Amino acid sequence: MASDLWVFGYGSLIWNPGFEHKKALIGKIKGYSRRFYQGSDVHRGRPDKLGRVVTLIEDEEGSTWGTAFLPNDEQIARSYLDNRELHLGGYDTLLTYFYPRDPKEEPFLVLVYVALPSNSLYLGPDPVPKIAHDIATSEGECGHNVEYISKLVAFMKIELPFVSDEHLFELEDIVKTILEEQQSPVINLFKDAIEAWINKPASTATNEEVAFEILQLGKQQSDQEEEEAKPFSFMDSLPKRKLRCVHKF
Repeated sequence: MASDLWVFGYGSLIWNPGFEHKKALIGKIKGYSRRFYQGSDVHRGRPDKLGRVVTLIEDEEGSTWGTAFLPNDEQIARSYLDNRELHLGGYDTLLTYFYPRDPKEEPFLVLVYVALPSNSLYLGPDPVPKIAHDIATSEGECGHNVEYISKLVAFMKIELPFVSDEHLFELEDIVKTILEEQQSPVINLFKDAIEAWINKPASTATNEEVAFEILQLGKQQSDQEEEEAKPFSFMDSLPKRKLRCVHKF
């Protein structure tokens, strides 16, 4: 496995890697947290009204869950992703270890695309209500920005129901509040995304064996959180652009 090029998706690559792959594994990387700090002026926004997509920030205590993909053809996948993320999206690459959700699987290196603060669309750490407002009011050639966050929320809630992503879920709550106040039908995208993820082909939500593993994962995390809550306990270990939209980002 170490000789293979695996690609880690933590945003739109989760539901749309854009390349054929032999295998996909859900898991996490450590030392990074996912944030809606990258602007989108085509896929989920416009030049005069930027949408928000995710990137990673260094966080010694953080971790980010997503999906690692093993491409059918490494050269084709790398060429496609370099164009999608580096040349058009303002991202750079790094290599880090991926920890599969299945504890029987050994960690292995993955390629990760990360937006740099130096790129022209990087928006950075604005207040969460401001980020939520951007998401609730932006859309681009690939659809409404709410569709993007709703698919990420669906992935986390269906595949990893015992994992907390505070930044993501806080944004979800505020975006929903904004849409409710506007009486916007766009709020239905959250429900649609959940239903679509549950019903997608080979969804782990319908796989009893994997569902059991998820329950075990949740129990392990609950036990760890309880242990960390005790006095004098150890501190944590858990805690692009295109001219047109060919694929949904």
